Amino acid sequence: MAVGLKMVFDAMTVDDYDAVCSALNFPADWPDGLLAHSSADVDGVVRVIDTWESREKFDAFAQSRLGPAMGEAMGDRAERPQIKERPLHTFYTQEAVPA
Repeated sequence: MAVGLKMVFDAMTVDDYDAVCSALNFPADWPDGLLAHSSADVDGVVRVIDTWESREKFDAFAQSRLGPAMGEAMGDRAERPQIKERPLHTFYTQEAVPA
């Protein structure tokens, strides 16, 4: 079942976020199991809202790719985010229609 994850990174700036994305080669190298991703700066705090196929897929990505990329991009300032997980009742997308 798909899950929604809200992640709050208290010590991460948007510049840090961009550096982590660069280290991940994201979005070009899309993580297995990630269905949708968004990020925002909310009063100086980076928040990420993701939809994943499962929590297990996210956990595998976090361990194998996200953690190392954060360490590469942020050094000793890298932190584990506060995560709130919610099972989704529905998840809809509209596929892009070719022009």
